[in-house]
Formats: sequence, C-alpha cells, structure tokens
Amino acid sequence: MKPKLLFIAESSPFPPKDGKRQRSLALIRGALTAYEVDYLILGNSGEYRESNKQQIPGLRFFFLPQSPSIPWMKKLGLGYYPSRENRENLNGFLKGKSYAKVLCRYASAAKDLPDGLKFTLDIDDDYRELMESTIASAPSEWKKIRYKQIYLLNRLFYYRILRRASRLIWVKNQKAGFSGSLLPNLPFQVLWRGEIALSPPSEANLLFVGKLSYGPNAEGIRWFLEKVWPRLYSRNSGMRLTLVSSADPGIDLAELIHSSAGVMLLIGVEDLLPLYKAHALCIVPVFSGGGSNIKLAEALVLGRKVVSTSFGARGFESWIASGLIHLAADAFDWEKTIFSHLESPWEEAAFEPVRNHFSLEKWNQHLIGILDES
Repeated sequence: MKPKLLFIAESSPFPPKDGKRQRSLALIRGALTAYEVDYLILGNSGEYRESNKQQIPGLRFFFLPQSPSIPWMKKLGLGYYPSRENRENLNGFLKGKSYAKVLCRYASAAKDLPDGLKFTLDIDDDYRELMESTIASAPSEWKKIRYKQIYLLNRLFYYRILRRASRLIWVKNQKAGFSGSLLPNLPFQVLWRGEIALSPPSEANLLFVGKLSYGPNAEGIRWFLEKVWPRLYSRNSGMRLTLVSSADPGIDLAELIHSSAGVMLLIGVEDLLPLYKAHALCIVPVFSGGGSNIKLAEALVLGRKVVSTSFGARGFESWIASGLIHLAADAFDWEKTIFSHLESPWEEAAFEPVRNHFSLEKWNQHLIGILDES
C-alpha cells in the first residue's frame, strides 16, 4: 500500500484549461506514482463539486470551508494574514489522519497550517518579484500605489510562510534569498498525451498560445500587433498569425485583433497539435507576469522554435544558448529574427535535448525525489 500525501490548494486542477490548473494536475499525477493523494480544496465548494466528478485511482477530494476575510483586512489586501478560525478548521480536518507528506500549492494555501506541521511548498514565483512586475505594468499611478501598499503589508506574512516550509519548489530561478528545488512547468500536451512524434511545419506562419484575458498576455499581444505585425505583414502579405486563447480577450484587444489583416483568433481549442503542425514559429511577446511561460516549453517540445522577450524566456536560459529560443528587444529586432527563422531549415534532431528534459517520466521522478528529501 502506498503512503499518503495531502495536497492543499485553493482551487481544483479541473478543468485543466490554464497553466495554474495544469501544473496542479501535473503535480497530482506525479505524486500518484508513489503516493495515495488526498486533495483538500480550501473555501471553494464549486471547485470541489467539479473535482469530485473525476474518477482517478488513488485520488480523493475533500473540501474545507474558509472564514470570510475581515472587511478591513480585505480592504488592505492582506491575503497572507493568518486566520485563527481557518487554522482550527484545518486542525479538525487533520485530527485522526496521518500523512507521510504534505504539499501545498502556493503560499496562500499554507498560511493557516498548524505550527509544527512539516510541508513542502510549490511556490511558483517569489512574491517580491511578482509584485514588482505587477507594479511596473500597472495602468495608472493609483494602481501602482495600491499594489505597493499590498506588497508592503503582505511581505512579512508571506516570508514567514516560506520560512516555515521544509522545502520550496520553484518553477524558475529566484532572487528571494531562499533555497529551493527547481521543477519547471510541464507542457500540458506532454501531460495529456505523453511523447508526441514531431513533424516539420506545413506553413510558414506564426502562432501564439496563451490566455488573452490575462493582463500580461493581452498587453504583449497588443504591443506585437501594433509595433511588429504591420512590419511583418507589409513584407509578406501571405503570412498568417494565429492567436489561441482559452478565454475571450477584452473588447479593445478583440477590436484590434479583428482589424489586423492576416490575424486569426481561436478560442477554446481542444486539440492544439494540428495548429502546431501548421505553424513554423511561436512567439512569446510577454513583458511581465508570474509563473513560467508554459506555452514556450510546449512549443519546444512540439518541435517549434520560439522568438520571445527576455522576460518571457526566464527559466529557459539553457535553450537560448542552444538556439531553440531567440530573444528580441524592439520591433526591428523582432522583424529581423522572425524572418531569419522562417527562412532557416527545420531539423528534428535539434529538439531532442529539450524533449528528453521535459519527458513525463523524468519530471515525475524529479518530483518524487523532492518529496522524498523534504
């Protein structure tokens, strides 16, 4: 009989239509190779009902209500402030149960854990780095002030959670001064399908895959459509750009997309493989945000080179050196780099190292190794 692991999160891994849920699902499936898993959802009964429809051997879902935030705390944005009532609820849930390991998804899921409980924390981003990026990209001075206030009030509580964890898991190198284990995001196509045969692109077109209701993605695509795409299209009116999103973009961006010649928007595509096969190059014009760009990893695993901003390629530095990712700064650089790659031959062998790196078996083994050592 496998030992038991408790996975604590504020949301469900289902449906896995965005990077946050896809990573949760990857962590669960990886943990199930060595553990039975109890998945505890905090404070969201709708997410619990959705999860409970799933029938996965070794996996059980539980739900724990959360006390509402005190109005003044909510107004101040104190998301990491501990709650005595929620801690008592967790103590009640844990009473009589025995877990070999506890894994929390994000620091907020660990803020009310009882003292003395050992846990591993899948943290994604350092809070300081994420908030600095959020502040820098804020649309107004008032928003910048508001985000700074939230950051300054939360950071002590946030770092307290990190110090309590027995092991931290990051998706990319951090500057927070805390040691941890790197476990990059796993491309969902690998999680879903396993190893996928590569094929050369059938057309010299560009592809972007990312949720366009997410601010950093929307801002990046707006910049690309305004500054780069007109230059590309004026040189080659036969070129096409396909934007794939799991959610509709805002009205302004939707209008810009609709008015841009040669650009197609697809929402809620279930099977991305035909799209990757029909496009020669993927773009990641992202200047801010959190996590790591899973769309970049997915493109490489499926045999497509990537042109990205330096921010968008963080966590993938080794693949920049290999020539699979090329960085572009300004609009002229993007234009030059894209045409250079569209004119170069496609070579399957170039992608073998990255495909081995992101193999499902190796990723699962890495996760279990981290859990065993924590």
